[in-house]
Amino acid sequence: MRVILILIKKEFLQVFRNSLLWKILLIAPIAEFLLFPFTADYEIKNVHIGFIDYDKSKMTTEIQSKFSSSEYFINHGVINSRAEAERLMQADEIDFIIEFPDDFEKSVVKQQPTKIAITANAINTVKAGLGSEYVQTVLANYLMDVAAGMPNIQQEQQANLIATNIYWFNEQMSYKSLIVPGLLIILVTLIGAYVTALNIVREKELGTIEQINVTPIKKWQFLLGKMIPFWILGILEFGIGLIIMRFVFGISIQGSLGLLLALTAVYLLVMLGLGFFISSVSKTQLQAMFIVFFLFILFVMMAGVLTPIEGMPDWAKYINYINPMSFFMVAIKTIILKGSGFESIQEQFYILVTMAVLLNTAVLLSYREKTR
Repeated sequence: MRVILILIKKEFLQVFRNSLLWKILLIAPIAEFLLFPFTADYEIKNVHIGFIDYDKSKMTTEIQSKFSSSEYFINHGVINSRAEAERLMQADEIDFIIEFPDDFEKSVVKQQPTKIAITANAINTVKAGLGSEYVQTVLANYLMDVAAGMPNIQQEQQANLIATNIYWFNEQMSYKSLIVPGLLIILVTLIGAYVTALNIVREKELGTIEQINVTPIKKWQFLLGKMIPFWILGILEFGIGLIIMRFVFGISIQGSLGLLLALTAVYLLVMLGLGFFISSVSKTQLQAMFIVFFLFILFVMMAGVLTPIEGMPDWAKYINYINPMSFFMVAIKTIILKGSGFESIQEQFYILVTMAVLLNTAVLLSYREKTR
């Protein structure tokens, strides 16, 4: 333990003596939060919808069939109760609940005011926003067809046939609620993989790693001494990001802070293992930089940070099975925005644990092989 503590102290001293490195660690997070673009438009397909039908009329049945015939919607049919509908939305099995009131058809025929309630799962603001427009379009087209068959209906009365929207988990439909958690993931990934990879390769270029190899220090002690400082820095950066998220962007954590930190700690181990593995197969910092840059861009583009995974082709979804950022993205949004517990993110948690074990084992074996 004493050897590891000495190595940790040495690593912290080395980090803060390198002016460029500590500036990257401190300035980059603020720049990411303040300069990242906050607007984008995306096409959403495969929107899952369910219906609560209190009217059970011919008109509500026809509306449901309109959604079934659309290429954008997957119709889950009529749901028996509001509680069941909420359970399905909590489990992410449906994205929208369309609720018809009592006497809906009668109100339309008599040209009386009536409303269709649309509840959207707004944890993904892009999908909720565009999906709501799709739902409104289908409803509006149907009601216009109905109005066309009723010559005596007044134009101002057609405005009474409206739908109201309710957005779960993101009531204000703020796009920041999607982007800011994604920025937190980018920061953790940057520290875990990029900085770590360059740090180890720099030791190779300076020749100091060869000096360490001839000492009695064991390989696992050396790797832990290198890993723990960046793991601590990653957790601290993540904490700073949470503070900025709360007081600058007004996004509070709905779930458990302890669970969020535990998940981040595991994800950092995955990224640190990836960074060390890249450094073990790279001979120069330039090589390591290009490898990390390639993987970093791939991870970000595929993880749902910028574009929803649901809109990606099937082959891209398969690639995401080996993308640790995609699992972390799902879990972190579930905790921060939904307030869900461990049972909702346990699949992602165990997958990240498995990735951490495999990557760090590969690092240890690879390092031993290259330093014999």
